[in-house]
Amino acid sequence: MQVGKNRTDAIVGSSASSSRTGFTLVELLVVIGIIAVLVAILLPSLSRARQQSKQVQCQSNLRQIGMYLTMYGNEWRGWVYPPRLGAGHPKEDRWPVHVFKPAIYNPPVMLCPSDVEDPAFEHSYILNDNLAMHEVKFGSKVPGRSPSDVIVMGEKRSEYNDYYMNEFRSGAWSDYATRVEPWRHGLKRGSNYLFLDMHVETRTEDQLKAGADPWTFPDPDDVKNKVN
Repeated sequence: MQVGKNRTDAIVGSSASSSRTGFTLVELLVVIGIIAVLVAILLPSLSRARQQSKQVQCQSNLRQIGMYLTMYGNEWRGWVYPPRLGAGHPKEDRWPVHVFKPAIYNPPVMLCPSDVEDPAFEHSYILNDNLAMHEVKFGSKVPGRSPSDVIVMGEKRSEYNDYYMNEFRSGAWSDYATRVEPWRHGLKRGSNYLFLDMHVETRTEDQLKAGADPWTFPDPDDVKNKVN
């Protein structure tokens, strides 16, 4: 009789133990709620991390382009880039083919990872044509600006196929307002820029502006008047 009782107690104990290891519906809902809260907290951080990673990759692209432009300048008496070889030319004769060695039409570094999947003419960056117009070379002095403030390249609006940001000689207007993308990496970050001293920096439009168009150069007469 004692043996039967012990067996019954063991079965009852085992059943009680099994019932204690399960979860009630309320407990499951609480766990799911906690997981949902954690996901909601972590998702913005993960999104910011992805955006920052793309921004850093874009900066790396511009640094590599700067290296190729420097090599081009060494071959071509200091000229920063080939002028007038943009979207109006066959793709095998646009400026990237003359800069990147071996000759490549729009290599991967010409695409910003934060740009749309298929930007116009397969590139995300745009050169400052003011340099060619004012015959600014590597080592040139720009009145009123240091090389670290002169823009060589920035980010273009995805829907335009331009390779250069042009300022028309009449001085009435330029491509700046329509071709340049000032907020590629967010309103707080702005966009990435390659400068004449070949450093790359992320700046907002407000940080860049020294007048209506930060890609232009100050008028020499205005600089003289300020000095005097």
